[in-house]
Amino acid sequence: MSNGRNKLFSILQKIGKSLMMPVSVLPAAGLLVALGRMLQNATETASGEITNSLFNGLGNILYSGGLAIFEQLPVVFAIGVAIGFAGGAGVAGLAAVVGYFTMTNVINVMGELRGLDLAINTGVFGGIIIGLVSAKLYQRFFRTKLHPVLGFFSGKRLVPIVTAATALGLGILFGFIWPPIQDLINSFGKSVMASELGPAFYAAGKRLLIPVGLHHVYYPPFLYEFGEFVTDTGEILRGETTRYFAGDPTAGRFMAAEFPIMLFGLPAATLAMYLRADKSKKKAIAGIMVPAALTSIITGITEPIEFAFIFVAPVLYVFHVAGAFVSGLLTNFFNIHLGYTFSASLIDYVVGFFNQQNSIYLFTIVGPIIFALYFAVFYYLIKALDLKTPGREDEEEGEITEISASEKAAEVLKALGDAKNIENIDACITRLRLNLHDSSIVDKKRLKNLGASGIMDAGGGNVQVIFGTESDQLKEEIKDIIAMGDVDSVKIKDDTTVSKEPTTTKSCDAPIAKKDEVIIKSPLTGELVKVEDVPDATFAQKFLGDGIAIKPTSGIVTAPIDGKIAQLFKTKHAIGIVTNEGVEILIHIGIDTVNMEGRGFEAFVSQGDTVKVGDKLIEFDLELIQNEAKSIITPVIITNIGDFKGFELLTEGKVNNNEDLLKINI
Repeated sequence: MSNGRNKLFSILQKIGKSLMMPVSVLPAAGLLVALGRMLQNATETASGEITNSLFNGLGNILYSGGLAIFEQLPVVFAIGVAIGFAGGAGVAGLAAVVGYFTMTNVINVMGELRGLDLAINTGVFGGIIIGLVSAKLYQRFFRTKLHPVLGFFSGKRLVPIVTAATALGLGILFGFIWPPIQDLINSFGKSVMASELGPAFYAAGKRLLIPVGLHHVYYPPFLYEFGEFVTDTGEILRGETTRYFAGDPTAGRFMAAEFPIMLFGLPAATLAMYLRADKSKKKAIAGIMVPAALTSIITGITEPIEFAFIFVAPVLYVFHVAGAFVSGLLTNFFNIHLGYTFSASLIDYVVGFFNQQNSIYLFTIVGPIIFALYFAVFYYLIKALDLKTPGREDEEEGEITEISASEKAAEVLKALGDAKNIENIDACITRLRLNLHDSSIVDKKRLKNLGASGIMDAGGGNVQVIFGTESDQLKEEIKDIIAMGDVDSVKIKDDTTVSKEPTTTKSCDAPIAKKDEVIIKSPLTGELVKVEDVPDATFAQKFLGDGIAIKPTSGIVTAPIDGKIAQLFKTKHAIGIVTNEGVEILIHIGIDTVNMEGRGFEAFVSQGDTVKVGDKLIEFDLELIQNEAKSIITPVIITNIGDFKGFELLTEGKVNNNEDLLKINI
């Protein structure tokens, strides 16, 4: 039972994270709608007369362009969820589009064949479903090889085809099962929208699910599905956010419930925690709480504050949920209508102001009440119950460690139990989302010293670590370290300085190149393979950079250019070279060869050595790697290719050591 619950939680985590990609598009759309509305309102009189046709026309363009995103939300969610769930694979997004249009057309035909009075409308739910299906089909079929006769349709090209066939079946199935589901959704949505307690339950429900990160699964039905609004053109729009920005005067009750929390309640909580901090720690706590409060007010991101008390003082968390409920009651009582595309922030308040109602009460009555309530409760309970909020921890907790970004990623990885403990790592806006083999070995104290504002262990290896808005960058850094296979090398890389000036000594074998280009020789003999075809997503999706891969036929790696050995991994399966021009080259021998722990590899250079083109760097046992590793294919990656104009492949098919391989355009 526990395993099933943990697996469900893990799946919901992934779904919640994948929903953030389509949601991230909406602020831009909302801004276009808001600017368009402002121009329209400024150039039209109450009688409908247009005072400035140029600006009114521009307003119509901006409004229509932004509204188009809201009108096509199911497609946006289908694409976004597919790409997010498939780890960034664009083919999954294409497959989702194919699948969505196939499914919806079949559903429409099914409705006609069954003689239904109302059209079947899966809405955003349909987009999410087809997005998840497309992602799973991508993961299942993107490496599938067909008979040579059908070889063109192998691999990624097969995914949209399989998705279309699956969507055909889904369309037929939904033609029978979705109408009653649609009736239930519509009935529930109408009852929620009509309820005086609806906004309160909406706000409290989101706060309740914050600790486990499932609030991203909770709110989409409210914002993108419940309620209907018919535009002037006859378009039926669904969902609180979509209706609000389309000008529906009844929309905005639910979203308004969160503004008092972000703008007043949580900033008041930070003030109370600061005032209750030990005198010797107040300066440090101010450095944490002031940015956290400003983040809540300006962007609506609240986790840096919430995770400062949720786990160390659960009683404050219980109050926080109750406070959100009270906020919803008050905004509904004063009939406040406000909208947002991302979160209930000051930025979204300005963007959505054109359709607001009674927001004056937010700043004159409701906001001050919530501020006073939060401050009083936090200030009293922290002292009365001796709660260990920031600045009141026991001395052995230690201080936040100041280190560089790449070192921090390495230290976080160590605190999580090193790469061998990571089953899967992902991130949303504010937290790392992890599936670990053993969550009991996580060093929570170390993570907090590294700046984590909270760690949530949901069991079954599902762990979330809240680092605020740097979480996504940390995830990418950690994935890079795991891919390279050596945590300890990160510090060495940070300390390595490379001269950008060319040296006067040149190898006799070195190419005579123009100043605006660098020629990279082949470090191996073998057959060229596209980076996209490397059987490892980190290389195939170019997370580490771009370049080429080689399937070697001999076990000798030579220097592809004059330069310096910037990195030599302990397991000798990968080596990094920096040229005199600053080009960074990573040669990664085989895939998953880090697990061989150095067996079958012999290095002939050391880190920091200066090498010339053609020098022997590493010798490896080709047969042993073929038997024990995932693949012998060896990526040759330009890790800082973004610093240059690009590169050109100088050969194709088979290649020998020291043959011209790549030309880097400086």
